[in-house]
Amino acid sequence: MIDNKEIYEESLVNHIYFASTIRYFCTIIGLTFYKNNQDYIDRAIAIGRRATGITDLTIKYMNNKLAKDTMEASVYITPYTKEIDLLTEKLFSVNMELQIDEDLKILNSRGDVVINNDLMFKIDNLNNQALILANDFKSFCIEIIDKLKKQELFSYIYPAFFNYMYDEISVYVRDIERILSKKDYNDFYLREFVYYFNELLMESTTFIRGFLDTTHQDLYDRLSIYIDSFKNLTIKYLKNNDDSSLRGETEELVLNYKKLLVEIIENLLASKIYFITPPVTLDNFLTNVNVYIYLLQKIKSV
Repeated sequence: MIDNKEIYEESLVNHIYFASTIRYFCTIIGLTFYKNNQDYIDRAIAIGRRATGITDLTIKYMNNKLAKDTMEASVYITPYTKEIDLLTEKLFSVNMELQIDEDLKILNSRGDVVINNDLMFKIDNLNNQALILANDFKSFCIEIIDKLKKQELFSYIYPAFFNYMYDEISVYVRDIERILSKKDYNDFYLREFVYYFNELLMESTTFIRGFLDTTHQDLYDRLSIYIDSFKNLTIKYLKNNDDSSLRGETEELVLNYKKLLVEIIENLLASKIYFITPPVTLDNFLTNVNVYIYLLQKIKSV
């Protein structure tokens, strides 16, 4: 059973990452359809704006310590987010509705927040709103996947990427449900959660490799090594009942992978490499890694 302080912190860390991830996913979805599928573009924009609303409330409720922790861990805004968003706007003639500077100003000036019954009532409402949003997004993905299979829709990105988006937001749903039921991070749940993140990194690395300009064989091969490493680590988690022996190996792998991902993003911004996906995809993948590292650090204290 978790107390109000844990509900408060775990809820807001979840929302600051996953709600903004839904917004980025919706931006990507909106850029992948022909104009004759305007209904799907409009629905993606509408869900993305709902996600922005969740993020805005999350920032509003954060106290000084939690705001500082999330900024230092880059689980909301990375050092590349603004540049990546601006590049996406330039390449795709899309309005990213940038509010990064304002968000940074708010988070950096955040004062103390009293965790009282009134705040917890608001957090509970926020969690329920987020759960509805996440399930609506999952239903949207299922509908798109079904239409793509029937060839009633065409997308510029791999249909499998919609499965990836569905899987990632499923992790969000699972954790919101855990928090709403006031369950703590027991050993089984942590092992399962780490397993899911391991799979997500394996899948996202596969997409990065698939989206990559084919002239960069060396980078393709380096990404392939990490895909195999995440796959092998996932198998180890499935076979090992005590995952504590794998935590050091996991953290080392993820930290090394982050260095490669940062290198890729910096080369993208320097126009040295290209991808057949909006640049925001890469920044979201980096944020995913940051959240995983944040989680691994949290596991150490459990």
